[in-house]
Formats: sequence, C-alpha cells, structure tokens
Amino acid sequence: MPNKPPLNVAGQFWLNVNDVAFLGEERIALLEQIAERGSITQAAKSLKISYKAAWDAVDAMNNVAPAPVVATATGGRGGGGARLTDEGRRLIAAYRTIAIEYARFLDGINAAMGDSTAALDLLRRLAMRTSARNQLIGKIVSVTARTVDAEVLIEIQGGARIAAGVTNESVESLSLRPGRQVWALIKAVAVGIVRTPDPGANAGANVLCGLVQRVTRSDGPAEVVVALSSGVTLRGLIASDELDRMGIAEGETACAIFPASGVIIVVDN
Repeated sequence: MPNKPPLNVAGQFWLNVNDVAFLGEERIALLEQIAERGSITQAAKSLKISYKAAWDAVDAMNNVAPAPVVATATGGRGGGGARLTDEGRRLIAAYRTIAIEYARFLDGINAAMGDSTAALDLLRRLAMRTSARNQLIGKIVSVTARTVDAEVLIEIQGGARIAAGVTNESVESLSLRPGRQVWALIKAVAVGIVRTPDPGANAGANVLCGLVQRVTRSDGPAEVVVALSSGVTLRGLIASDELDRMGIAEGETACAIFPASGVIIVVDN
C-alpha cells in the first residue's frame, strides 16, 4: 500500500476592521499595482482581473477602512488616475510584516505535525457572502418602535444617515439598540438614481447625493456609482434612456434613492 502524503496546514489571513474582513492578499496585490502604475485600469490588467472587479474592490476598501486607501480622479485623458493614500501605504506595510510572521507560524505547525496521519477535525469559519452590492458599516442612532414594525436610523461613515424598516421581532432578536455597530446591506436593484430628487415623489425614502464616480452601461439598465463626500460609494440602477435624458454622467452630481424597506440590517454575534 503506497504511503499517503503528509497532511499540510495552509491558509491565508485577512486584516479586519471592526470584525469585518476587508483586506487580503488579492487586495494588497491590487493596492501595490495601483501604487506602481498610478491607474486602476492598468493595475487590473496587470493582475488579469476585470476593470469592474478592481473598482469594486477599491470601493469596498475605501468604504470599510478607517480612512480611504486609494484616491481617484475621474475624467481626463485615459479616464483619470489613482494613487495610494498614506493609509493605503501603511496598510500594505503592516500586511507584509504580518504575512512574514504568519508564514513562520504555519511552518511551525507543519513541523510539529511531521508525517502524522492521525485524523484531524478541520474547523471552517463560515464567511458571509451576499448579493447586495452596497455594504455599509454604521452605528445605530435611534430605534423608533411602531405597532408592528420599527424604524432604525443608522449613521454611516462621514455622518450620513439612512433609515431601515424592520419588524419589532427583528429589533428584539438582533438586539438593535442605539450605539450598536451594524452592517447595512442594500441591493443595487433597490437603489434608484436621479439627477435631482423630487421631495413629493421621494417622501420617506433615503436620499444620498454625491458625484457620479462611474457609469457602466449594459444591454439592460446602466449601473451608476455615486460617491458621497466622505468617499463612501453607493451603486444603483437606471434605465439607459433615463440616464441620457437626465444628463447623468461621470463627475456630475446625482442622488441615490432607496426605501427604508430595502435596507437589510446584519449584526455580528
């Protein structure tokens, strides 16, 4: 009977912000390429990932990090540039230092295991994966209970506030209370994009305005990314003919609108 190969422990690590994983090897590599090339487009090409995936990663990092890690400029010849901030450079240095120690840690475990073929219980930590394109971190400001539901007001980075509508049962089961940190998830299909909000038509909805960072056209609706003054981004959809009619374009002001019922609140344990 042939000898079985020895078990080997391998793994990757992520840097977390407020218990949320946001920075791993793939994103560090993207940051390093942006620093070298001064362009998200060129960084994406060098890593053989899509332009959209690179931008999504940059948005996700800027939304979650204590301070933006990449500064971008829209427009101009070649579509603008990108550069690392001091925070971005600090995170790369910290990650690379920790990676060396992590590799030594794994080497130590594998040396201790030797060629043992004893059964091991492999524990896997489940990672949350969601189809919601907008994932924001914030703290609950207030919880207003009504007869069967409640309005939860959440303050996100930069001081902007959004309202979420949940059942009173969810308030109790999730222990939603002022001061608690939560995730606010909003599907892009629930977010409308307008040039100027109509107070009458949008009464009671969340309205967040900023500059259009990107517009991605498709055979169906177009996706518009709106960057708030804090750097937080929101994605929404709009019909292509409405996009042209309203004159919504990169670098112009636009607003993301979504109902309180479209916000999903997620908490940790």
